[in-house]
Amino acid sequence: MSRYIGIAPRVKRAAEGEARPTMVCIRAGKKPELLKLETEQEELNFVLNSLQIGDIISMTLGGCGDNFAFALSTRSEQLGGGTKVIRIPPYILKQERGDSDKDQDHILLSELAESKPQIFSEVVLRDRKTIKVRECLRVRTDIMKARIACEQRLRQRFIGQIFCSEAGLYPQGGIEKAFDEIEANDLTLKALMAEEAKAERELKKAVEATDVFKNVLEQVEGCGFLIASRIISAVGDIRRFETAPKLKKFLGVHVLDDGRFPRRRNSEIANWNNEARQALYLLGEQFNRRPDSVWGKYLRLCKLRLREKHPEKITAEAGKTRYNDGHIHKMGSWRCRSRFVEWLFKEWWKLERAGIEKTTGEVKV
Repeated sequence: MSRYIGIAPRVKRAAEGEARPTMVCIRAGKKPELLKLETEQEELNFVLNSLQIGDIISMTLGGCGDNFAFALSTRSEQLGGGTKVIRIPPYILKQERGDSDKDQDHILLSELAESKPQIFSEVVLRDRKTIKVRECLRVRTDIMKARIACEQRLRQRFIGQIFCSEAGLYPQGGIEKAFDEIEANDLTLKALMAEEAKAERELKKAVEATDVFKNVLEQVEGCGFLIASRIISAVGDIRRFETAPKLKKFLGVHVLDDGRFPRRRNSEIANWNNEARQALYLLGEQFNRRPDSVWGKYLRLCKLRLREKHPEKITAEAGKTRYNDGHIHKMGSWRCRSRFVEWLFKEWWKLERAGIEKTTGEVKV
């Protein structure tokens, strides 16, 4: 008899210091078994020692449970015999939850896996490829920050030694030239630079292996693997988003109720994904530098329409000037990014519905 396992992964310790273990519900009879996985080691032990052939493991899409879902899916394939990991979009789980307690999601997931398996989707190879992008991006970002911090430490130490030299032996040719020599010979910095280059190669390989990059983002002129990695990592699985407006709001390219584009303001909530929004900002700059590309032309069209609507600049509150060339460019750029996310939502969902082959990436006919 199959066991239905509901898992609600959580960050192990909240910002306030509160312990938040991963919650597990195992249904194999009338009375479910409830578990708490306090640490990542306990999660790994669950993957290696607790799964059985035929288990159906249910989770939600995205969030902090992606790595756990990756490990569970890999282990399920090794066990075979119908063992699988299935996940549900958060908005569908919210509908099924109703007014129930969110802390009981692991119990609800186990029940839904048995009663409504059609609302779940199985975690397969191409899902794991997307999760791998997020992990590779995290590694590359951490190493990059460590390399920058090392450079800053070297520079401050070097400048301090120069200015505080009792002998007055100041370098010839300027500080920058002397510092370049220090950088070139520092073993720690050289090791970090080599590690960063390796992490970047692994990130590039992971991004290029995903279906959404090969079939959607790669065709966008100006969208290289670094920009794509931040978008893919933030979105994770497009099935998390029911509509394009929800994706736009998550990425920070939506329009507020008063018609303004969002930015960080006092007393206003900035609840978008900052990494993805920054990636879209960089992508918009690439569109501007490629005026003959598809999205470069659309950007020019956006600015042309705005200029027709606002032919003259005006002075608004607090002496601010609106609808000058810079303001029109900024407005047009954000409208172009917003339209790009709408297009991405549509194309990514097409990819999901097309039935991409698990191993080759070819569309089934």
